[in-house]
Amino acid sequence: MHVNPRHSNHVRWLSGAVLLLALSACQSSDPSGTFPTGPAPVARDGQALASPVECGERRAGRVYDVSIPSPLDAGAPIGATVFEPAFLTGCESYPLVLSGAGFGSKRARTLVPTDPDTLAFLPFAPVAALVAAGYGVLSFDHIGHGETAGLIGLQDPEREGQSVLRVVDWAEANLDWLAYGSGAGGETDNLKLGAIGPSYGGMYQYMLLGIDPQNRLDAIVPSVTTYDMRYSLFQGDVIKQRWVDALFDGREDSMSPALVQALQASEAQHRLGAALDAELEYRSLAYWCDAASGSGALPGRAYPRRPLPAVNALILQSSRDTLFDLNEATRSAECLVGNGGDVRLFTVQIGHNSTGLLTVLGLSDSPTDPGIVYQPDITSTGFICGGMTSIAAITAFFDEHLKGQSGAASAIPGPVCLSLTAIDSLTAEQVQRGGMSLSLPDAGIPVQLGSDDAVAQTQALYVQGIGRGALAGIPLLNVTLSPDDAVDALSADEVIVYVGVGHRRAGLLSWDLVDNQLTAICGLGTHRIELSGVLEPLGPGDELGLMVYGANDNQYPGIATTPVVSVRLRGEIALPLF
Repeated sequence: MHVNPRHSNHVRWLSGAVLLLALSACQSSDPSGTFPTGPAPVARDGQALASPVECGERRAGRVYDVSIPSPLDAGAPIGATVFEPAFLTGCESYPLVLSGAGFGSKRARTLVPTDPDTLAFLPFAPVAALVAAGYGVLSFDHIGHGETAGLIGLQDPEREGQSVLRVVDWAEANLDWLAYGSGAGGETDNLKLGAIGPSYGGMYQYMLLGIDPQNRLDAIVPSVTTYDMRYSLFQGDVIKQRWVDALFDGREDSMSPALVQALQASEAQHRLGAALDAELEYRSLAYWCDAASGSGALPGRAYPRRPLPAVNALILQSSRDTLFDLNEATRSAECLVGNGGDVRLFTVQIGHNSTGLLTVLGLSDSPTDPGIVYQPDITSTGFICGGMTSIAAITAFFDEHLKGQSGAASAIPGPVCLSLTAIDSLTAEQVQRGGMSLSLPDAGIPVQLGSDDAVAQTQALYVQGIGRGALAGIPLLNVTLSPDDAVDALSADEVIVYVGVGHRRAGLLSWDLVDNQLTAICGLGTHRIELSGVLEPLGPGDELGLMVYGANDNQYPGIATTPVVSVRLRGEIALPLF
């Protein structure tokens, strides 16, 4: 990997973000419906909203709500809001950007956000900035959210997929200012269409890319979202119970009974069951990308796997995100870049980790980074990389790929921009996996499996030399887990340890779990795995090590073993050091 000079920035901004997602259900639907061309849209105040009829005539853009008949649920309405470009000129056309919110949140309906949810999404869904830059934006409520009724389907192609397709069809039938041109894959007379949205609002973008027969998406900006929901919630085949509790408890009535039952069965075993495995795969980008999954559709599903069309993608992610980690964004980028589009990865400090907004949104029990020194300060620029804000990056990306402004996206640091802190970053050609190989002691690391979350065994492995360095990428672990004591009371697959990279700053006694990232290792024997990606600046004399927990109630509550037994970890770790 070629690494470019590090960037710095000293702008300050008050921010925090949490981007929510929830499991939900699949129900039968009719994906074959088409949207008939209707009359010109009318605002709810009854005023006609037609564009200027005279070429060259100019008027200010308007914001208005519409109800779009759904192809599902007997035509129940889809709640949507049209944001016209700031100014419209007759006989001119403008690109359209779809905007979908995170789970549990309503769509954007005003240019100036008025609720905490919308403010949280601002770095990833900058509606006002895009409108001011000459884009039309169409925001919509996902099924089961806001003004769109129905049981939530977790971006099920046969429910949410049909709803989103209907929204795009409605736009083409009713908005007479839309721009057309060549598509990302060479299509002619193709709608110039982009998409934004965080978390659940990133999932719909990948889903639409997979199912739209017209391949209308030209440029997408999926933010802090998943590549494979099975990995997101069951990394290492162990349930991330804290996230499941925070996101799903109390919402069972809004999800399909079939999916709720599959989730409950998996919770009882702390593992990913077969029923839930199939549900989550069908709702993931991995369904379209993972060649190991084979071809064809899953049993009972309408959409077979197909080669994804070319698309330009700016993927925003945070290494601090303990729900959707850096590995997920890396895999998404690796999948999409092979299809010929301009694919970039832009990391920031905020994601499903920011304490302030977790509390605001009622998720104070969600996993947070306990290290005060390492948690972004609430006044820090949490959405800057390489001296550029995510909002500026999104606008530049769309300027090139929706407006055709050649070279506009070259201002974005990258193609991979790695945020080390709120004001420090580096750029690279790709995310590095592995690197310097460091061996654990021959005697191994002893780990007590039990319920004491406060105790972690930390093995120092590396000391940073003179000058500054960085830990930036995806560590690789090759270890054997063997019993110290007789574990007759446990089956081999009941043995679970949690590992992460530790950082101890020069002159300090305490170790910090880098980016609060833990990976579960389940079962005795040999494991060759990726740890969650981490981004961390290093100073002279700083130490890195392997932190091993026998239990961790912060992220994995209720999975401790009984009785307490001792196991030992031997092997090596490869760290991406610079």
